[in-house]
Amino acid sequence: MLGKTIEERGLVEQWLEVEAHNYYPPIYNLVMHVLVHPYKGEPFDPKVIQESEEKLGKVLDIYEERLSKTKYLAGDFFSLADLSHLPFTHYLMNHMKKGYMVRERKHVSAWWDDISNRPSWKKVLQLYKDPNF
Repeated sequence: MLGKTIEERGLVEQWLEVEAHNYYPPIYNLVMHVLVHPYKGEPFDPKVIQESEEKLGKVLDIYEERLSKTKYLAGDFFSLADLSHLPFTHYLMNHMKKGYMVRERKHVSAWWDDISNRPSWKKVLQLYKDPNF
């Protein structure tokens, strides 16, 4: 999950940082404002949704460039960098009607199909079934 060499480990760590500082903030805001706040009857801010979509789109464009050269984010091996994207991207793809953000990017779409169809992720989804999310 962390690579076999120091170079691979460095790439995994780099992409984990990209996820933490660039991918996670806008996708978290989308999940909160599109799913959680309405579910709880709390107000949501359409401006935050729009800004978060724009920011996430820019990050996905960078991912598209990277994934045009490698199968996974850190290289040609599945790693923690890919795994960390599964939960919130699952909501984006399956519950928020924003899957087009991934699908309109050929390489990101193929990457998502690959990582989200792993047997271990499918098992997680079977174990955690919340009808609201």
